[in-house]
Amino acid sequence: MVSKFFLFSFCWLTLIACTANAQSKTVQQLSNSQLDEKINFSIENSTIQSKSLENKVLLASNANKEISLSSPVNLSSNKSRTHENYELNKQLYKSQGNSILPINSGNYMTLTPTPQVNALGNPLYELRLYVHGKLFDHYLTVTGRAHTQTKNRHRSGTEAPLPDGTYKVARSPVAGTIPEAGDRFLPIRPLFKTGRTDLGIHYDPSFEKNNGEDGTSGCIALTNRQDLEEVLNFVRIHQPQYIDVKIQ
Repeated sequence: MVSKFFLFSFCWLTLIACTANAQSKTVQQLSNSQLDEKINFSIENSTIQSKSLENKVLLASNANKEISLSSPVNLSSNKSRTHENYELNKQLYKSQGNSILPINSGNYMTLTPTPQVNALGNPLYELRLYVHGKLFDHYLTVTGRAHTQTKNRHRSGTEAPLPDGTYKVARSPVAGTIPEAGDRFLPIRPLFKTGRTDLGIHYDPSFEKNNGEDGTSGCIALTNRQDLEEVLNFVRIHQPQYIDVKIQ
């Protein structure tokens, strides 16, 4: 009887030990599995954080580039009159803060009188260029001749200065048809009723020359070829909507 009792106790203890061992292995397996998941999560999280950091660095780099492009620049000072400068101005005027504005928004020209005359007594008029309503540049010009300033400005053949009013500006110049119109001629078309035709902007090859040709037959003429080049660059890049003439 006693031997049977000891045998039963031994079997019971063995069963309990095996069960405990199995549970220990299960706990260990679960622990290892959870550890693997934590390791994998940590690796994936590190990868995500690394990619996120790379994206933040890239965004910061792009932001710095955008800030560099759109930083305000005083174009009115130290402005060298070169083709490259006009290309730079084109980009700067298109970028206002973070928004892109139409290239021809508020771009126009005006012609107004000045108290000055040239060496031959021909009145000088100021041609002003505007971008987005702000003065971009200005030039001295002539229109008509010294002795035709008071003639009828609406009659063809008088060689008087062009009449006051608003004119449509061509997008690009054409070749000059007469020597006094120079090699390039930018047509302008009156948006009002007048007898004047074939008006435009060019430069005066005879400016302040005592040859009877100083001035124009009614067109607007820059005083030199370089000024005309700059005005044509302005027209090509900024496409002014009109020119407003008020000289009487």
